[in-house]
Amino acid sequence: MLTHAMKVYLSFDYELYFGAKSGSADACIIEPAKLLLEIAARHAVHLNFFIDSGYLLALEKYSKRYPSVAYEKQQVFKQIRELAAAGHDCQLHIHPHWEDSYYDGNGWKMNTNRYRLDHFPDAQIEQIVQSYYDITKDIAGKAPIAYRAGGWCMPPWNKVSAVFKKLGIWIDSTVYEKGYLQEGQIAFDFRKAPASDQWMFETDPVTEAPFGYFLELPISSISCSPLFFWNLYVRGRLNRSLHAGMGDGLPMAQPGTKKKLLTRYTQQALSCDGYYASLLTEEFYKRKAKGEDTMVVIGHPKAQSKFSVQALDTFISTVKDSAAFARYSDLQKD
Repeated sequence: MLTHAMKVYLSFDYELYFGAKSGSADACIIEPAKLLLEIAARHAVHLNFFIDSGYLLALEKYSKRYPSVAYEKQQVFKQIRELAAAGHDCQLHIHPHWEDSYYDGNGWKMNTNRYRLDHFPDAQIEQIVQSYYDITKDIAGKAPIAYRAGGWCMPPWNKVSAVFKKLGIWIDSTVYEKGYLQEGQIAFDFRKAPASDQWMFETDPVTEAPFGYFLELPISSISCSPLFFWNLYVRGRLNRSLHAGMGDGLPMAQPGTKKKLLTRYTQQALSCDGYYASLLTEEFYKRKAKGEDTMVVIGHPKAQSKFSVQALDTFISTVKDSAAFARYSDLQKD
């Protein structure tokens, strides 16, 4: 008897680090993405990459001045074209702090004082969206139809709705159920989002509107106990070579986060980064048993580890006969 195949969207934010050290394109993006693409090819599945489009514009700008950036640009643009040619999705990911960040001859200097789109004037927001969309379309060879806000920092939707409609961006995949954080430059609140695996909306991604123009395809959400993070912490200390992230940069500082994770339950986006990847198979079957139609997983090439790559490979092998690994662009045909 045929059984319902749940759609699984494996999505990756294709980006550097944004802390005091950006890391290299090779270690944060190129090499870990190659491993992900090898897994996808081996299992004949497709992946979804949300391309940090401001980074592409910065590569264009500073490659004219610095040979090292010209080489970095060549490698990154080449890989994006290759993954697009292999049928993987390239969608729009906006970190607008690239408007204020720069290359100083030795490395990328991240200025995250204006980290969110709503830190910019309304007219500049439209210009940012348009220019980021244009370069993603140009490099990947196909127009993006889906968007993910950088750092989950969703702008007030009225500030982007018109330009998204003009460009044909009608899918958002930023929200995760019960997600909430107000720390430094990072601010988002998804606590009023529907407890659903997808919905239509018009004026607010967390407010369902059955006949809205936009589709929210939320990242799947999980509740994590402190024990999970203690386990992660201990395993990382005992076998660093297996659990260390492949990227060589530093994330933005989030004071107090470690203490919170180790002392209370927290709501997290379902991820395939690091030790989180150990949860994928259990979460798949849990959702399938509930009759859910969709599971969206978030990941980052820079945050992959030897452990997570192995766990992702095992997950796909285990569930692929009862899962449909999907692309956002597939929805354009429906």
